[in-house]
Amino acid sequence: MNEQVTNIAELMAQPQEFFWLPWAVQYFFFIGIAACAVLYACYLHWQAKQDNERLEMIAVFMTITMGITAPLALTADLHQTARVWHFYAYPTLWSWMWWGSVLLPLFTTFTGLYFVALLVKLIWKRTFKATRWIALLSAISALGLLLYTGREASVLLARPIWYSWWIPILMFLSAMQAVPALINLGARRELQYQQRLARFQTVTLLLFAVCFALWLSGDTISGNAVRHQLDIASPGWWMLLGICALWGVSLFMSLNNLITTRSLAYITLLALFSMALTWSLRWVFLMEVQAVPKYNIIMNPYYFPLGTDGLLALLGTFGLWIALTIIIRESVRWFVRRVHHG
Repeated sequence: MNEQVTNIAELMAQPQEFFWLPWAVQYFFFIGIAACAVLYACYLHWQAKQDNERLEMIAVFMTITMGITAPLALTADLHQTARVWHFYAYPTLWSWMWWGSVLLPLFTTFTGLYFVALLVKLIWKRTFKATRWIALLSAISALGLLLYTGREASVLLARPIWYSWWIPILMFLSAMQAVPALINLGARRELQYQQRLARFQTVTLLLFAVCFALWLSGDTISGNAVRHQLDIASPGWWMLLGICALWGVSLFMSLNNLITTRSLAYITLLALFSMALTWSLRWVFLMEVQAVPKYNIIMNPYYFPLGTDGLLALLGTFGLWIALTIIIRESVRWFVRRVHHG
């Protein structure tokens, strides 16, 4: 009589640590808005209208301040930062991170030259034909950054929620909708720009909503994974409702601003809600998705720290951006006064 032997195979896995920390959220947040701002500035420059000069300057100013803050946050997030030179010593054309290591210095260089060219025009009233080409190169490098930051996550099949081309599109639109709100705040004394910028933001918010709905309802690996996560985990619904609430408030306020001019307090709140939408989407995409297990059946726990890898990181990067905004703005004003008054 033959004995039947049954083999039981067990798969055991430990909860995984988060490989992206809040520093990464800050990097994706600031670099996304910086790249979108320079795209808008390039568009204004190529229109060659005098009314665009003020908005163009504010957009490039935003790009410079956020473009400095973002790489510093990235440096804090990188593991073994001293090995960054390996990106350049050992090219890996198939890696989106390698393309990011090339595009980020190019973006910084071109936008820096763009900012200097606008300063020369502001102070000495001199224009250069090369400025439009520098603006175009800045925009091309910005498009490359937006593509790289979106695809860096969305190529990972092991994370089904990320595995979609909708992720770069949603990251782009969520950052772009904050640009007119921040420019509106920068041009707070020029009320004639409010309706124009509110129209820009309204259109972008509506495009974001359409793409977000198509992503959630699509018959794709990513769409199915999101719907499955909403079915089994109640926190997913709270995060979805939070993003929808921020979108709804931003849309309502931008529509009101489209109808009539608003006070400084109003456009400040609009800018804060728009930035909150941009930031929250990145937090959910980059941090909360890491809590969803890849192989094991239990959740990967994450405890938000108060130190340099948590709350202090968030406050520090926002504080750095505000400090850079004040320092660069006041330095430019001081220099303009010195030149004009001898």
